[in-house]
Amino acid sequence: MGILLSKGIDTQGVDENNEPITIEGKSIYIHGTDIELTSVYARMQFTANPDGRTIVASFKTYLNHDRFLADDELNTTVHSLNFDFVILETEVQSLEVALNYSVAKFIDLGYSAQII
Repeated sequence: MGILLSKGIDTQGVDENNEPITIEGKSIYIHGTDIELTSVYARMQFTANPDGRTIVASFKTYLNHDRFLADDELNTTVHSLNFDFVILETEVQSLEVALNYSVAKFIDLGYSAQII
């Protein structure tokens, strides 16, 4: 299981003065270049901390799933992101929970994201 990430969709919001603003979707670039990618396949590595409630997630990115299978990692602007989550007491530290929290965080940051 991985995450398909792509450029986020521009959305409308309001600023601190309740004035309408456009929040631009985030783009994904090959690190150190101006080359924008339509999408990338992200694989997550996570640590379930001994407290039973904290998850730390980091990601490696690939051009697509086939490039992942070929172990052809691609260094992108998403590649260096790490997330720390405190899960609900009713949740169990698991791959599924970590992926769901990660997708929500990517969306909050302005990307489009889905588990595939």
